[in-house]
Amino acid sequence: MGAIWKRCTALFSKRRLETELHEEVEAHLQMLAEDLQERGMDGRAAREAARREFGGIESMKETYRDRRGIPHIEILAKDVRYAVRGLRRSPAFTIAAVLSLALGIGANTAIFSFLDTLTLRMLPVQKPEQLLSLYRTGGWGRGFASYPQYLEFRRHAELFNGVLARSGAYKVRFDAGHNNRADFVAREFVSGNYFDVLGVQPALGRLFTDADNRTPQGHPIAILSYDFWRARFGLDPGILGRVLMVDEQPLTVVGVAAPGFHGVEVEHRTDVWAPAMMFRGQITEDGMHWVWILARSRPEISKSRMQAAVHTIMRQHLASVYGDKPDSAFRRWAMEQRMEVRDGGLGISMLREEFGKPLTVLMAAVGLVLLIACVNVANLLLARGAARRREIALRLSLGATRRRIVRQWLIDSLLLALLGSILGLLFAAWGERYMLLFLPPSLSDSFSVAPNAAVLGFTACISIVSAIVFGLAPALRATALDPAVSLKGGASQAAGGGARIGLRKALVIAQVALSVVLVVMAVLFAHSLAGLRSINPGFTYQSVMTFALDYPRAWKDTDKDRFRERLLARVAALPGIASFSCGALAPYQGGIWNAGMRVPGSARTAREGVEIALQGVGPAYFATLGSRPLRGREFDQSDMRAPRKIALVNEAFVREFFPGLTDPVGRVLSFDDSKPEGGEPTYIVGLVRDILHKGLKAPAEPTVYVPFQQGQVGFDPTLLVRAQLPPDTLLPMIRRELNRLDPEVALVEPRTIRQRVDDSIFVDRMIATLSGFFGGLALLLAAVGIYGVMAYAVTQRTAELGLRIALGADPSKIGWMVLRDGLFLIAAGIVLGLPLSVAAGRVSSSLLYGIRPGDPLAFALTVAVLLVIGMVSAFVPARRAASIEPVEALRHE
Repeated sequence: MGAIWKRCTALFSKRRLETELHEEVEAHLQMLAEDLQERGMDGRAAREAARREFGGIESMKETYRDRRGIPHIEILAKDVRYAVRGLRRSPAFTIAAVLSLALGIGANTAIFSFLDTLTLRMLPVQKPEQLLSLYRTGGWGRGFASYPQYLEFRRHAELFNGVLARSGAYKVRFDAGHNNRADFVAREFVSGNYFDVLGVQPALGRLFTDADNRTPQGHPIAILSYDFWRARFGLDPGILGRVLMVDEQPLTVVGVAAPGFHGVEVEHRTDVWAPAMMFRGQITEDGMHWVWILARSRPEISKSRMQAAVHTIMRQHLASVYGDKPDSAFRRWAMEQRMEVRDGGLGISMLREEFGKPLTVLMAAVGLVLLIACVNVANLLLARGAARRREIALRLSLGATRRRIVRQWLIDSLLLALLGSILGLLFAAWGERYMLLFLPPSLSDSFSVAPNAAVLGFTACISIVSAIVFGLAPALRATALDPAVSLKGGASQAAGGGARIGLRKALVIAQVALSVVLVVMAVLFAHSLAGLRSINPGFTYQSVMTFALDYPRAWKDTDKDRFRERLLARVAALPGIASFSCGALAPYQGGIWNAGMRVPGSARTAREGVEIALQGVGPAYFATLGSRPLRGREFDQSDMRAPRKIALVNEAFVREFFPGLTDPVGRVLSFDDSKPEGGEPTYIVGLVRDILHKGLKAPAEPTVYVPFQQGQVGFDPTLLVRAQLPPDTLLPMIRRELNRLDPEVALVEPRTIRQRVDDSIFVDRMIATLSGFFGGLALLLAAVGIYGVMAYAVTQRTAELGLRIALGADPSKIGWMVLRDGLFLIAAGIVLGLPLSVAAGRVSSSLLYGIRPGDPLAFALTVAVLLVIGMVSAFVPARRAASIEPVEALRHE
């Protein structure tokens, strides 16, 4: 062990050891010389004899150096220094290679960061692989369950080692007191055993227990996340016992969660946790779905057995709650609920379901980009090898082994990959920020894709693999030569150059084939996005601003109504305002309400009630959206609190319940679906167009619109303003009027409907934009590859082409011959790439809207673009070949 340590330390003290070695050799020589002088030799002869007797000094030093150090590391260091000097001598080659690799590695790292965050990164809790997510399906919505359902599963300790419940992480008002400004934080309600089941430890104070969540309204206490504690309170330990106003509720801080833990939801980070019993609402109602259930599995119970047991428990619970209730649409929907057992170790993510496959497709695309970049660098290395042919031949003739030279080339490749990965990480950081711009604000504000060890390890792995991929073949090709023949040059060398040209052409054909796949996919996704953009949503969303209001908790509904009317009156007086209204939910704000009803006179509801989409709206709602009623009228201010119940219906409603009817005005419907005759009648006063509330891809469903103040829809409306002013000008004006009326009322989620539409198709926009970028990058690399091969071929054949011209060949035909070679590379690549593109289109067909994977327009456009790029790339070498001067070419030969 001591000898190994001495060898290692010798690597870092070479100067001192060399000095000591020199002094020791000189001392031995001096001692030998003095001994010879004592025997009668003069001083000069004694020194010369001493050197002869001592032997080769330099060889002795080399032997000593080998014994004291680690030769392999020292040789590696020399190779690295040699590679650095070689790359510095060829700046154009180095820059081109490093940039190609950086773009490929950076794109892969950026996409992998998203993929890792959503689908690979485990929660920072104890044994996350044991966590299960109980995912509710059927009935209303998905994912979230009711609090009674959570309590039912918690009672079955024979199945689970623990069951927890948590609400979503929603933005609420926050005021820390002591003159701190009011702000918004992400607050989450959790069961008392939340941290215990997850195995999260406190960084300060204590965490919740079941005792904190047993009494009605809970204990007014809170746990802070570590990052929130650090950002807002500077890690002040005095935070314990401090009272914070969260959503106008005083909460006493009793602890801080461990660093790195932000909750179990991937897209949202929680700042403050409160006991579930602090939730304001009817949490004991089974029809109120507001908690997500997670459980810790027992290792001895298989997942299939767990799923069967969970299904049985859910069915028994629903039967006990709804079994004796009268038949209605509500009861039928309630009984359709199911509970799925899913893996929970990766955390909860609704985005994962929507974005998982697109990320996989993008990951495959950036993999092709990296492969094209590697082929490009391999071509550059082949050209560099041809330029260094005589140097390599000379090294081989002087005794260097082929293995030694190949190793040197691989070190060059690794150094290029290292530089490319460093620059690629910078590109990846920019790419991640750019990708976040596509996410809706509710996600981009808290979604984090910060690189971790897995991402850095992935970058290191693809860098090493890339170095081997693009470095090994050129290294083997460059060293596969006869030194004697190569040093002679001439025709034999030209033949060897021809072999290299053949390999480079093969690589370019591969580049073009891969580029065809990327370009075809880019065109398909762009066409799909254009199809989505062309869909008529049922209204004109240009110039419509939407926003919600956050009122003080003490305000009653009447206070809110008066304030909203005063604000809208002030907004109406602003310049450029065309119309204004409000709705329980604006289009693309997360769906609409549902209610059970009967439609007298319709065969569809004669036997049973139906669950129908319901939307509460204000006066001039459709005028503000730019969608006038087709029949009848829309609501005015007098309808808001009128005793007579009225409603508007859309075209889908008429098609569903009154097929063949053109004017439903005067028809009656009832919101009481428990009795065949219905309850209090609601009269239809108008017919409106189908509005795609849930997104451009979802078909319009039968919808009933009612005045929101009649009470069927139980939450505060969103305000809508149509104006000729740009949003950047209108929004400050609205904020100013709001502050003048009451600064305690906050503006929430101010967005144009155009922005909401874009948010609803953010996946399509992202994949179309990024695939277009990757396709363009592939075209650029392919163009560089074609140009490089053709230019190198012309250089290698300069003497031949000059001789042809000297013998009377037409220069234009020489140029066409070179151009034809370039077009052949493009054509061969297209032929190989089109079948791959068809296969890629079929794999990605679920991501396309309104377009077939084999769309002929996409393929035709791709072929046309590649042919044009091929002609442009080969034109300059062809022109150069046509302008060769025979005398100059033959003189160099």
